[in-house]
Amino acid sequence: MGTVIEFEGVKIKINAKDHNPPHAHIEGNGGKARYNLKTMEFIEYSGFSRSDLNTIESIIRRKIWLLLDEWRRFHE
Repeated sequence: MGTVIEFEGVKIKINAKDHNPPHAHIEGNGGKARYNLKTMEFIEYSGFSRSDLNTIESIIRRKIWLLLDEWRRFHE
C-alpha cells in the first residue's frame, strides 16, 4: 500500500492490488478505516473519535483529486 497523504500520525493509503469501489485505507493513532472515494463516505471505521473522522474526511475531500488519481494509476 502506498501512502498518499500523511498527517498527525495518520496515513491515508491506496492499495495497488485492491477491489472496487475506489477507496482509501486510513491507519494511525490506534484507528483504522476505509473511505469510499466515489460516494464520499466511510465504509467502515474503528478506533477513531468522531473528531478524528471529521478531520480525516475534511482532508480527503480537499485532496480527493489526488486520491482518485492514485487509484486510477493502479487500477486503470
